[in-house]
Parts: sequence; structure tokens; C-alpha cells
Amino acid sequence: MKDQNSDKNAKSGFVPEAVHSSKYGGYKKKSGNNNSLNSEAANFKGLGFRIGRDGAKIYEKTVDKLALYTSTQFKNGSDVVVCLRAEEYMKTEAPVLPKDPTENDKHIWQYEMNDYLKTEKTLKGNLRNLYTVIMSLCNVEVKKSSKGT
Repeated sequence: MKDQNSDKNAKSGFVPEAVHSSKYGGYKKKSGNNNSLNSEAANFKGLGFRIGRDGAKIYEKTVDKLALYTSTQFKNGSDVVVCLRAEEYMKTEAPVLPKDPTENDKHIWQYEMNDYLKTEKTLKGNLRNLYTVIMSLCNVEVKKSSKGT
């Protein structure tokens, strides 16, 4: 039986180089021009909010793109999409404690109320972030008119 280490073509005394890992466990960040700000801006190229003849058509396309963007990039993005489509703040329904609740009903209500409060806090933060995105898509005329009102 042949010994696996006794290959005639192998160099004798070959020792592989040590693998040097980074401080992040050996994973290397992919190199390239992956500037997230530029890639996000490319999503809205040609879109925005402007005053003029083509403003209404571009408005619809921009809102559709914003809906897709918020649903994929924001936590609980579907709540933001509901507000965006309605063009107003849409509050989610608060849980109601039943009359004559049992101990279990109280615990369930408390859990649902905590979840409701977290959802509302997230929605308000997401709407602030969406405002920033929307203002970045507005041209100078729209920014001036929105600050004047």
C-alpha cells in the first residue's frame, strides 16, 4: 500500500504558508466601487419633485419608487408605504383591553401594547428619515415653496 505522503512529484520539505486572518475572523471586505450613497441615488435618477409641466407625471413615478425603496430599506417599511400612499400619518390600531380581563388577558394586552408602542416609535423615526429622502429629491423651487408654507 502506498503512503499518501510519498508522492514523487511533491517537493520534499514543503510547508504551506501560514494563513493570516484579519481581526474580523478572516473575512475580507469585497473591494470595488460600492458607494452606497451613489447606488441609492442611482435608484432615483430622473425622478424627483418639481414644479412644471411634467411635475405630476414624475411625481407619480417618484412616489412609486419611494414606496418600493421604503418597503425594502426601512424597518416596518410597509407602515411607511401606507402613510406615503395616503399622504398623511396613518396611526396603527391600538390594542384594547377586554372588559373583566383575566390575568392572561392582561399579560397579552401588555405584550401587544409594548409592540404597538415600538411600532409607533419606529414609524415616526422612519417618517423623519423619509422626509430627508423626499427633500433630497426636490428641486430648488419646490424646496423654497415648501419652506414658505
